[in-house]
Amino acid sequence: MRPDGAPSKLRDGIAGGRRELALYLAAAAVYVAVGVAKPEFLFSWVVAAGYLLLVVVTLPFVIGRLRR
Repeated sequence: MRPDGAPSKLRDGIAGGRRELALYLAAAAVYVAVGVAKPEFLFSWVVAAGYLLLVVVTLPFVIGRLRR
């Protein structure tokens, strides 16, 4: 890791990008599954924004804190 926070190697940067992509894809798959099971739950854009915030930002932060 460089002093500015960027990964020092290209391979490290690509691995971080893959993890982030996998997180977004998993969140999308669960969102679609919930939408198929209970479509009325997902009609509001506020619910969608809250779900994305919870799954992509908050949940990984909490899991990272618990792993330390």
